[in-house]
Amino acid sequence: MIHPDEVFYIGRLGSTHGLKGDLTFRFTDDIFTSDECEYLVCDIDGLLVPFFLEDWRIRSSETAIVKFEGYDNVNAVQILQNADVYYPKAAVGNEHGGLSSWKALTGFTVSDVKGGLLGTVTEVDDSSANTLLVVTPNPQCSMFNVQSPKDLVLPIHPDLIETLDINARTLQLRLPDGLLEL
Repeated sequence: MIHPDEVFYIGRLGSTHGLKGDLTFRFTDDIFTSDECEYLVCDIDGLLVPFFLEDWRIRSSETAIVKFEGYDNVNAVQILQNADVYYPKAAVGNEHGGLSSWKALTGFTVSDVKGGLLGTVTEVDDSSANTLLVVTPNPQCSMFNVQSPKDLVLPIHPDLIETLDINARTLQLRLPDGLLEL
């Protein structure tokens, strides 16, 4: 049995693509493209179930087409449509060298060395030269107005990272003074 603390969220399956069991896959982290892991984990009715990849191909910076072993037609993959997809933490070894991209930070818990716990990364905007993290504030953080919590938009750069724990999915930043007050 796969436990939630053994995996991390990387995207969501969508509709079928063609008639041979291919599915669209909107991903937040393209780590699945490495040859480190042969399977992805899908949430099927609250259970985390491994599905072995037969093939995949990238369509855009956020979407791919995936095919799982043993699922060879449209009817067979219906159970997988709209399923959340996870990646096993055990497949992210030290030889991986860290993040596959900044988008891999989606779902990480973010804190600041001075400001404490900030929230969770819900999006990574890498459409410009300055990559930004969109962080949904933690309601327990005293720095923010709980009545109208607004997403934080934070810059990300290797110089701002104090600690990064891929397995624990945590990121601690050393943000410039005054940035959180903007």
